[in-house]
Amino acid sequence: MRALLSLQRHTIRRQITTLGLVLTAGVLLVFGAGMLLHEASNRHQTLQATLTIEADIIGSNSAAAIAFGNEEEANEILASLAAWPDVRQARLFLPDGRTLGRYAAAGADDSCHVLRPSNAAIGFDLRWCGAVMYQPVRLHDQMVGVVAIEASLDSSYRAMAGTLAFSLALAMVAFVASIPLWRRVAARVAEPLSRLVELTDRVSREHDFRLRANVSGSHEVDALASGFNQMMHELQRRDERLTHELHQRRQAELRLNDLAYFDPVTGLHNRHYFRERIDAAVARAARDGGRAAMLYIDLDGFKQVNDTLGHDSGDQLLREVGRRLTDTLRRSDGVCRLGGDEFAVIIDDDSDSRQVETVAAKLVEALAMPYRVGQRQAPAISASIGACVYPDGARDRDALMRRADGAMYRAKERGKNRYWLHHEGGPEAPSRRQLVEESLDGALDRGELRLVFQPQFMMGDGGGTGTPTAAAVFGFEALLRWVHTTVGPVSPAEFIPLAETSGAIERMGEWVLREACEHLVRWRRRHPHLQMSVNLSARQLASDESIARLARVLANSGLPAGAVELELTESLLVDRSELMLGRLGQLRSAGFGLAIDDFGTGYSSLAYLDSFPITTLKIDRAFVRKLDDGEAAHGNAIARAIVAIGAALKADVIAEGIETPAQAQALVDMGCRRGQGYLFAPPLDEPEALALLERAPRRRLLPA
Repeated sequence: MRALLSLQRHTIRRQITTLGLVLTAGVLLVFGAGMLLHEASNRHQTLQATLTIEADIIGSNSAAAIAFGNEEEANEILASLAAWPDVRQARLFLPDGRTLGRYAAAGADDSCHVLRPSNAAIGFDLRWCGAVMYQPVRLHDQMVGVVAIEASLDSSYRAMAGTLAFSLALAMVAFVASIPLWRRVAARVAEPLSRLVELTDRVSREHDFRLRANVSGSHEVDALASGFNQMMHELQRRDERLTHELHQRRQAELRLNDLAYFDPVTGLHNRHYFRERIDAAVARAARDGGRAAMLYIDLDGFKQVNDTLGHDSGDQLLREVGRRLTDTLRRSDGVCRLGGDEFAVIIDDDSDSRQVETVAAKLVEALAMPYRVGQRQAPAISASIGACVYPDGARDRDALMRRADGAMYRAKERGKNRYWLHHEGGPEAPSRRQLVEESLDGALDRGELRLVFQPQFMMGDGGGTGTPTAAAVFGFEALLRWVHTTVGPVSPAEFIPLAETSGAIERMGEWVLREACEHLVRWRRRHPHLQMSVNLSARQLASDESIARLARVLANSGLPAGAVELELTESLLVDRSELMLGRLGQLRSAGFGLAIDDFGTGYSSLAYLDSFPITTLKIDRAFVRKLDDGEAAHGNAIARAIVAIGAALKADVIAEGIETPAQAQALVDMGCRRGQGYLFAPPLDEPEALALLERAPRRRLLPA
């Protein structure tokens, strides 16, 4: 057992060679033993036949001597056996047991056999030391005596020893000759397997699953190699798929990291990074007894760029602002975009107030230089900067941020395009959020709210020119704007959530609807088929009283059903209760059209969408933007799906945010004929909207 276990630990070539040689040795031993047994059998038969013949001859010659009792003649006859060296002794016995004649070879002993008449049983007696033949002597067919002859086995043993020696020599020669033979056999059988083992070891070390086995030797080896190659093919495919997935995961992780710490528009660090950096700067300054400073930057006049040139141009200008900031500042200074047109700079190298003011002055100068957007000159842009130094002007992180924000509004109050440094003990100006929240309730009463109107066009195919045209204005979207006396323009994305939280949105929403209806009534006197879209807040759907007030505004305006459309955010459709469906039904019964704004970005489900009384779907600008360049296929797929949904629901489809001819052409090609965006016109004040109506073609617009 130990030998087998030890053998199993050797190479397969050595195992085959060893087992082959053991097998050869065993076969040779069996062959030698067989030859030896065969020789012994032949010697036995030969000896028995020879003794029988000699006994017959002696018996025949001695019959007369026995008959006459002639002892001398009997001895002479037995003496003739001396010619056979193997005969040790011989006897002639009379029937009464007396010995008539005898013969004994020189030096022979009778220790092996004692020839006695009592042993005169006719036959052959063989022992290891010799053989005896008892043969009757007959005269005229009557037994007259017995002849006994004993022969030595020495010659037989010598012959068998010679046979054994010859067999061993022959076996040795055969065994030695089999060694290279078995080695070749082992090599032939084991070499393909060894190559497979080496290949497997190489795969294990190098992790290269492209390797293949190119071996052959037998049907079984070919099958094994084929199975190995198939396994490697599957491993290669899985490895490539895993590598691809890991690459995608790494790219996703990098992308998530970018989204977590970088602004996608400017490439600067974002608000999340800013908070970590300002915390680290204040902690270092507190630990080392140093200083840290924060500069809060707000662009002056940026909203005008978005309103006149479009959001893409606004993004381009923001990128230029980011470039100027990084070019003006040192690498060690942290530059972040907090959102919108707000930026922040963190200085954590122990700069004192004078050095911070120098940096702020350089930034004001750099940001006030003229901007170009594409081939056009952008409206004048400047920056109001507020700064505060820790711990000179603030004792903790929150105070530092709050006072830098307040200092920025001090700069705006003093005419913009300047900086203001908060000093210790100086009055702390309220932050922007505080100013917006405190001023929100009275904004309507102070006359700070106004409406602008985004034209909506029927798009034509351009008459074969490849550039779509705005064939006619069929309506406007009323948009609420707020210009704060101190803060300046406040984005709807900033004050609408505050108004919804405080409840002021219900009063604002009714005012917007009333103003929009009054404008539409005046405009329809010259353009009777104009429509107006008004955004509706979720708070305005929260009660039956609010629904009733909206219905009264429309009824008091005298406008026909379908002239005013209320735009709902897609997230409102999460509520599929009977109560919500009933309130939407009340609005439809009152004469309002209902549109889903930013369709495709919220929570709509096609399984229940047709249960809402929807008249219009609006394709979100995010999908329209993707109709350009390399993203056209993806954008087309989504936009086409929305157009198809609109057709299935028998609802109009309007595309928002059209800014390039390519986007408009793609929409026209897919069957969307209604759109709005900076390509045709930005949001307009009332005089500009009336001028546009006078310039635009007048024709009756039937529902699409």
